[in-house]
Amino acid sequence: MNPKALIQISKKSFLNVAFVLVTLVVLAGVLTFFIPAGSYAYDADGLVIPGTFAYDLSVSGLPIWKWVLAPILVVGSSDGLSIVMISLFLLILGGTFTLMEKTGGIRAILKRLIAKFKDRKYALLRWIVLFFMVFGAFFGIFEESVALLPIMILLSLSLGWDTMIGLGMTVLAAGFGFASGITNPFTVGIASELAGVPLLAGGGFRLGIFVVMYLLLSTFLVRYAKRIDQDPRKSLTYEADLTQSGRLQEGEALPETTEKTAFSAFVWMFGVTLFLILVLSILELTGVLSIPTIPFIALTFLVGGLIAGTKVTGRFSEALRHFGRGALSVAPAVVLILLAASVKYVIVAGGIMDTILFYLSESLSGVTPEAGILLIFVLVLVLEFFIGSASAKAYLVIPILIPLVSLLGYTKEIAILAFLFGDGFANVIFPTNGVLLIGLSIVGIGYGKWFRWTILLQMATMALSVLFLLVGLWIGY
Repeated sequence: MNPKALIQISKKSFLNVAFVLVTLVVLAGVLTFFIPAGSYAYDADGLVIPGTFAYDLSVSGLPIWKWVLAPILVVGSSDGLSIVMISLFLLILGGTFTLMEKTGGIRAILKRLIAKFKDRKYALLRWIVLFFMVFGAFFGIFEESVALLPIMILLSLSLGWDTMIGLGMTVLAAGFGFASGITNPFTVGIASELAGVPLLAGGGFRLGIFVVMYLLLSTFLVRYAKRIDQDPRKSLTYEADLTQSGRLQEGEALPETTEKTAFSAFVWMFGVTLFLILVLSILELTGVLSIPTIPFIALTFLVGGLIAGTKVTGRFSEALRHFGRGALSVAPAVVLILLAASVKYVIVAGGIMDTILFYLSESLSGVTPEAGILLIFVLVLVLEFFIGSASAKAYLVIPILIPLVSLLGYTKEIAILAFLFGDGFANVIFPTNGVLLIGLSIVGIGYGKWFRWTILLQMATMALSVLFLLVGLWIGY
């Protein structure tokens, strides 16, 4: 079989994304010399106290050596633990899926899926999109969607489509669900708690938004899939997919007993992982217990993958060898994660994060209701570029927004909706989002190609976001 790992980050893709991120780090550093440093006071819970902003004239620009060392220094920041967890998760992901490929697990799963849905593949596409969007909207699943990306890519190729469809069914669908949050604990949940409103307040309107966004995304993907079915050369990843599709045909057919063993072993692994995600998400949603899901998912993949691989190959050493090769193949993506996190680090270390927030919040005074709610949307959108974490933005922004919207006569629910839109859909377009970078790196697609493929869809979501905010304002949502 091909000795290459299943998840292989191309040199070109790595260099393209790295160039974009390094440029953003430099621009962030330059901004620290032009925007005056300042800060808000924070209470015991780490929440911003509105009206306490003050400039800090003792700080004037972040030293250049900190720009250069930002990818190292960021590990020691407040985001360091999260960066380490995501990096380990990615390495384990690469190892597990390579192990699945080498032991025949992926081919066994794909064979059964294709046999079941070969005459209903567009329906399958819509069901998969719905699956990922539901998990995103109700449980805040986004990063975790990357765990199923490699197998969805291969499913897409096996059905005659391309890598873009695979990304659309997973990362794009999970991102749209996350942004259309109905009970998303990381956006709606935290924002509602900080605003002092019930989690389900305004849930009916958000459910309607979810339906519209689902129809938009699923239709976009189905139309693209039909275009490829008519002419495969219209695919944006046609040449690269020819090589990957060829790999699906490599190797001798597995003996029936081995195929059944591989199928059952890895399906059990995925089943346990999805059950764990569901349980932890429900615990988070109901407030019973708050535990990061990524470490548990990573542990499940590590242990489950090695056990399943050993069961299929009969030798732990062979399973470990395949796993190690796959983990090493995705190691360059860790560098990209560090660079993406460095953009926020430079802004925060330069003391201008709170200043940017202050400038944006001040722009809300003396404007019409329509302009005001759109400015809140833009405010969160700007911060999303630097702070990918929804919960971190909520703790930073919501305590400032709630007093402002009360003075402007808005409801808290419309402010939460503006926060939800500003945080959510940009997750799948901004090059500083770690999940997007991981997904693009795994499949070897440059950011420019992704931008061209999704830009019209992003423009449509932007227009719909503005429309929903205005309608919500007019109907007193």
